[in-house]
Amino acid sequence: MTQNFEQLAGTLPVIGTQISHMEMTTSTMDVAWELARDGAPDGTVVIADRQSAGRGRHDRSWVSGQAQDILCSVVLRPRVALAGELLMLAALAAADVAAGFGIDAGIKWPNDVQVSGKKLAGVIAESKTGPESGAQDDSLAEHITAVIGIGLNVNFDPASAIESAPDSTSLATELGRDFDRQDVFQRLMQSLDTHYSSITAGGTVVPVWRERLTTLGREVTIASGKPDEPAELTGLAHDVDSIGRLIVRDENGRDWPVSAGEVTVRSIK
Repeated sequence: MTQNFEQLAGTLPVIGTQISHMEMTTSTMDVAWELARDGAPDGTVVIADRQSAGRGRHDRSWVSGQAQDILCSVVLRPRVALAGELLMLAALAAADVAAGFGIDAGIKWPNDVQVSGKKLAGVIAESKTGPESGAQDDSLAEHITAVIGIGLNVNFDPASAIESAPDSTSLATELGRDFDRQDVFQRLMQSLDTHYSSITAGGTVVPVWRERLTTLGREVTIASGKPDEPAELTGLAHDVDSIGRLIVRDENGRDWPVSAGEVTVRSIK
């Protein structure tokens, strides 16, 4: 069934100001950045039925069949101070969609939305400042241009991609029925708009994001890759700070704020 996602443009205050729907593209992130450089407004959305080079964090690919799932990217132009919450609100929005269908989904720090340890959605966030960002005003010092990408498994069959996407699930798999992608997309946009409007109005999503984290209270090993952080850190993930860094307490009782990395959960405390 052909679906017209573009007809939803302008139905929400910010998210979906403009919607570009493509049957096929390399990556919605790439298209969103092209639109951003051309001056696309805050809330512009790109959605594709299929991607030939969809990507997640750490340059991983994102696996999805034709017109099965939600593969979208959103152009945002928030204040610089809000950059740290963009990944949070994207993960929250995907978890909200699952919850709306009665699925108990949690967030594995920093960006995987999971159901019983299986990946339902992944999110990424990239940002730029300066003339290359495509900003159309004189507030380059106070604002950034960001693109958040969301891959949400809707009708994806995990059995079809055991090698390329192990430990995955989908809305259809969890509830045993197919879903209308346009309905799922509309719910996702509504949640994104709610959270984004909240932070731009002076609120924060950190507390509710923290409540959804399944990583806290667990022993973890993190491969960081950051020059100012240990190459590999093992300890108790006991908290997050106001900008979303995971606070890991090592065996000596020292707390390490970790901004990024590959997380392996070792055991439940």
